[in-house]
Amino acid sequence: MSDSIISFINSGIENLNPYEPGRSIEEVAADFNPERIVKLASNENPLGPSPKAQMALNKLGEDLNLYPSSDATNLKAKIAEIESVNVNQIIVGNGSNEVLELATRVFLNNKSSAVMSKHAFAVYKILTQACGSKAIEVPMIDWKHDLKNFSKYCEDNTRIIFVANPNNPTGTFNTHSEFRDMMLSIPESILVVLDLAYFEYVEADNYIKINELLNEFDNILITKTFSKIQGLASLRIGYGICSKELCNVINKIRQPFNVNQLAQIAAIEAIDDIKHIEASKKLNNSERDRMNRALESIGMECIESHGNFIAFTGNFNSEEMFLSLMKLGVIIRPIDNYQMSGYLRMTIGTPEENDYFFNHFKKLI
Repeated sequence: MSDSIISFINSGIENLNPYEPGRSIEEVAADFNPERIVKLASNENPLGPSPKAQMALNKLGEDLNLYPSSDATNLKAKIAEIESVNVNQIIVGNGSNEVLELATRVFLNNKSSAVMSKHAFAVYKILTQACGSKAIEVPMIDWKHDLKNFSKYCEDNTRIIFVANPNNPTGTFNTHSEFRDMMLSIPESILVVLDLAYFEYVEADNYIKINELLNEFDNILITKTFSKIQGLASLRIGYGICSKELCNVINKIRQPFNVNQLAQIAAIEAIDDIKHIEASKKLNNSERDRMNRALESIGMECIESHGNFIAFTGNFNSEEMFLSLMKLGVIIRPIDNYQMSGYLRMTIGTPEENDYFFNHFKKLI
């Protein structure tokens, strides 16, 4: 009898733990049917999408039979203007996750390795293993990337380093000088992927300076997303910025028409909607501080976050609390799969949504 097709899957996939997204409103409604559902699980913008993007989408309808711009020409021109880079330095993807995947497909195989922090975004390890590569995890210090020691974990076959800044799910960030020092400590033959999904929420003066890094280093790929502060998560669109040479290589394996026309049009408006971005940032940072204080007032231990979420622990069982809150219509996120046993993560919502979560949570403690 011939071997099963399953016996020929690529190395690394058999033992791969797939990404676990936050529970959806539809799933919770079907399972528990609560009177109201507040979703604070997936780091979405509670203000919704940019009003300008919404208006642009409302005008569409006649050209849905036509393929979109294969290279997202107009969107790349707008990104180049906003980011002060050249158009030939930009890769547009079906979410920033696709840009991450393209980079791993270019540089990783079953003879290579990738370095990332422990407790970092789960997709890095998933993509690395899917390529048959070895995932090397660097322990955190005070829930931050220990960038000073990343070079010590690199092996001769290391081809990619992943850095999330701020990191999901901890919310911690590294300074510009910490990141630059790491770049100077590693070989130029290693691609460093700097994931800036939550870039806009950081207010610190010593945070990353994108253009300085791009001008100094050719082995860096910066990724950003329209899913967070721009509120376009359902349209799945993001982008990467790097050198022209690196961009040309990665674009060789990018599928044509990988970003749909609706996403391209909405993103052009959203990235330029400063009013919506500033309002989203103001709401998030104010509510993040308020919820941090509220949680600490009832004995919770919170990790200081610079994103649009808070990871916290306390005198509760995380899985049991997660389930109890869902039954009451509150969706947050247990993060045991990030090797953070006992921790929960809540997305920052509107004041009303945050209060709805907190009042139910406080009663369950």
